[in-house]
Amino acid sequence: MTLEAVLPLAVLAVAVVAPLTREYVAFRREWGVGRLAALGTSFTLFPALALGLALTAPLAGRPALQWLGTVVLTILAYSLATAALRPALAPVPRRSR
Repeated sequence: MTLEAVLPLAVLAVAVVAPLTREYVAFRREWGVGRLAALGTSFTLFPALALGLALTAPLAGRPALQWLGTVVLTILAYSLATAALRPALAPVPRRSR
């Protein structure tokens, strides 16, 4: 692999790992879920990415447009997935006596 091929992948990896780690920490602190649930919720990013890639596959002849569409669809799918999981994973508020 050439530097031209590796550099974008490295930048993408850093751009994905940092926010994913922040999301994991937020799920643990704000939602109060366990490690496994937070990890599973964070990893819904990968099916969202697969969906984005699948839906933009017809744009393979225009790589810039394909990646833009992939990123937009991935963010949308990930946001919808975490929003759907929030009620199931969020702790029930406790009432004071």
